[in-house]
Amino acid sequence: MLTSSDIARALAHYDLGAPRSVRAASHGAVNETAFVELDSGRVVVRRNQRRLGRASLALRHRLLAHLRARGFPAPRLLAARSGETAVEVGGRLFELFVFVDGDDFNPERPAHLAGAGAILARYHRAVADFPDPPPPDAPRYPPSTLNRLSERLIERDVMGELSEPLRWYDLRAAALSAVLPDPAYAALPQLLIHGDIHRDNLLFRGDAVAALLDFDQVTCDARIVDLADALVGLAPGDPPQGWSPWGVYDGPLGADRAALLLDAYDAAAGLSSAERAALPVLVETVWLQGNLRRVLLTPEGDPNYHLEVLEQGRWLSQWLAGPGRAIFS
Repeated sequence: MLTSSDIARALAHYDLGAPRSVRAASHGAVNETAFVELDSGRVVVRRNQRRLGRASLALRHRLLAHLRARGFPAPRLLAARSGETAVEVGGRLFELFVFVDGDDFNPERPAHLAGAGAILARYHRAVADFPDPPPPDAPRYPPSTLNRLSERLIERDVMGELSEPLRWYDLRAAALSAVLPDPAYAALPQLLIHGDIHRDNLLFRGDAVAALLDFDQVTCDARIVDLADALVGLAPGDPPQGWSPWGVYDGPLGADRAALLLDAYDAAAGLSSAERAALPVLVETVWLQGNLRRVLLTPEGDPNYHLEVLEQGRWLSQWLAGPGRAIFS
């Protein structure tokens, strides 16, 4: 737990004045974050997890400097008295950022959806020439990942209670892999993706994007990975009647919301024909992965609960093959 004492020890490395108040951030699953009111203004203090070492931090700081040099609305790091942009306290790395005041993303506001698509395109343009990107990690959403997940669950399902839906998932994974095999996925335009596009990482002032936040998950992958995440996370529509509360997702895509986001991205960054064809496959893979992983991560769950979770993925897949197709045409 990030305490006031921890924050005071980190602040001792900076010439920012004394803290007046400290408030823990409500968001942030990877690092511990607090908002601190100082004599000199508001700052964000982050203590990084131990597994995120100096190499990861150095990459992120290079990226933030690269983005801000291009006028991109990324958070501004504060340098310590030593000139370093991170300090070590008690064996943990701390960072300070200038606080960005803004409003949360609102999917009911068309300008927010269009702004999300436009800022994502702007980010992708800004990192196209990022020097010395890291070697790529395992790709996020090739359909072949679904085979591996379903196979693990089939091996664990010794009583055969999930055999029918898991057989469907296995067949669907094979069908999607035939449409987008690993070499075709690897041939999609690649760059340093943000890797964590969701509503908590966007701030707005009125209709304009004030900042894109949280670059902890950056990695080299197909750029439409970010776009698929944005569609699923930012543009869901209303759930249909009888929608199960046990699945991972709030509902299918909202056609109007998705169009606003997609059109704004395409106008600014230009999707290739291969990306247009691959994007619905990635969206479906996101949905199926999410539900398979929910079952994997809840091994003690009741079989009926797991059946409902898996059924959500199947419903979304069938929706995408039906009315959802029009969104990507």
